[in-house]
Amino acid sequence: MIEFICHPAFVKETATLKRFPFLDTALESFKMLCEFQFHPLNPQQRIAPAKLHRVTQNDEWSVWKIELVVHGLRPNQFPRMWLAVRGSNIALLCIGTHIDNYDDNKMTKIAVERVTDIF
Repeated sequence: MIEFICHPAFVKETATLKRFPFLDTALESFKMLCEFQFHPLNPQQRIAPAKLHRVTQNDEWSVWKIELVVHGLRPNQFPRMWLAVRGSNIALLCIGTHIDNYDDNKMTKIAVERVTDIF
């Protein structure tokens, strides 16, 4: 069983994205896919490689970026979410949208900083 940990700043970021009514549904769907994708003993690919990208890793954890599919949005509007995986723990680190004009490199740097708060 995968355990999900939300960084406190991630919770605040998702609260600002409540203008997308299906965001919570998308997060729950993503968590169900993670049960297979990041299973520590028997991983099974459930998320397309075009949607999931490994950003960085070390001996303890790896940071990933995913395009979170949200009903009602066009693909270029899907929020991007950064997460860290360590064994059976997944930390949700940060989220941003192109609608809000986020900077990819800045968000990756924030994600790496936040992963050290959790792991």
